[in-house]
Parts: sequence; structure tokens; C-alpha cells
Amino acid sequence: MSSVNHESLTVVARLRARAGREQELREALTALVPHTLSEPGCISYDLHVDVNDPASFHFHEVWRSRQDHAANLEKPHLQEFLARSDDLLDGGVQAVFMRRLAPVPTAA
Repeated sequence: MSSVNHESLTVVARLRARAGREQELREALTALVPHTLSEPGCISYDLHVDVNDPASFHFHEVWRSRQDHAANLEKPHLQEFLARSDDLLDGGVQAVFMRRLAPVPTAA
């Protein structure tokens, strides 16, 4: 059975690198992954790059709750990234917050 439940929060975030900063952004985003995966409430935290646009990065995240996601945003590794994000990003972070509808996990 999946650890995802109907109270979990799914986040899809899109980040675009400034021209010439693609590799630097890729490294900065990749460095966030192990820290975030170890956070309480983090079910999954997957980083993707668009196969047709190497400047376009996407996170697919699943959190136990909205509160767990919010707490992660206050952690030092995220705050450090956000402090330097203006130099790396072309625009801001675009995020969509969703609740899973189907399939609905069944109780054991």
C-alpha cells in the first residue's frame, strides 16, 4: 500500500534558468533533493528537466500535509537557495498545489 493518502499535498513546481545559468541551477536544485527527502512529511521529491528545454526544471513533490510542506520552506537549505535564486532564475517559482483524487489508497 502507498503511504500517500487523501490528506497529502502534491506540488508541481516549475523553475526556469537564466540564460547561461542552466548548469548552475541544475546543481543547486539537485543539492536540495537529499536534504528535502530527509524532512519529516516528505513522501517524494523528484527533480525533472524538460527534454526539449534544458533551462526548464520541474519538481514533483508529495507531502504528508500542507503544514509539512510549509515547514520545509523554512529550512536552511531552502532559505539558502531562495536567497540566491534571483541570480539563477528567469522569473519566479511557479507552483501548483493539488490533492490526489485517484486512485484512492485502500486501508490495510
